[in-house]
Amino acid sequence: MDLVWLVIPAAVGILALRTLMIARKLKLAAGNATEADRRALRDAKRGLRAHRDHLEGAIAAPKRHLAAAKDLPRAALAQARTAKGVDAMVEDFLPEHRF
Repeated sequence: MDLVWLVIPAAVGILALRTLMIARKLKLAAGNATEADRRALRDAKRGLRAHRDHLEGAIAAPKRHLAAAKDLPRAALAQARTAKGVDAMVEDFLPEHRF
């Protein structure tokens, strides 16, 4: 039983020591960025920009579709007026053409 009370604190101490050593190595590595790190950061920024452009396009698409849908009845009405002409509309309302 006495051995367990010695092993547990030793294991916790070793774990804490290893954590501190790893943290120190990471801190040193963060202070000295290599060319590969810079390239990876540059690629990540480029990918983020591409994703943001795609997202902005996806956000704008429904607005374009809504604007096109709003213009559709006006365009169809204008096309009907120009295709038939006023004379054809008047002839449609003459008594002999009514049912």
